[in-house]
Amino acid sequence: LGEGLGAKETPQQRYQRLQHELQELVREVEQIQSTVKESAAEEELTPMALARQVEGLKQQVVCSHLEKLLGPCAAIDFADPEGALGKRLLQQLEVAKCSKAAPGKSPSKAPAPTAGAVTFELYWRPEQEQFAQSAKVS
Repeated sequence: LGEGLGAKETPQQRYQRLQHELQELVREVEQIQSTVKESAAEEELTPMALARQVEGLKQQVVCSHLEKLLGPCAAIDFADPEGALGKRLLQQLEVAKCSKAAPGKSPSKAPAPTAGAVTFELYWRPEQEQFAQSAKVS
């Protein structure tokens, strides 16, 4: 992976690394579990409880089947795993549909949308773009 070289880890590499680390953790917990005898006064964080938790986490990772479903070259957006951005866009589209049904002012120069079509409008302010570019530079 080029550790320490400043190379950014891809989502696929991160997934594989985490899967490997989980396997190592399972081995370590099993080793601790085999060397420690179960005591009568069991605490919450005993090797037995840790082994169950690690096994549960491993099952969650394995059950996700990311590699099988998406393939090895799939781009996974771990920054938005829940798809919140997509959900928000769908909500905005629903609001837009409802507002189209309600009488309101619409631009006269825009052609009437066909039934079942979604129309997007893009507004661009060059001065705001210039400001964003200069902020990135500084």
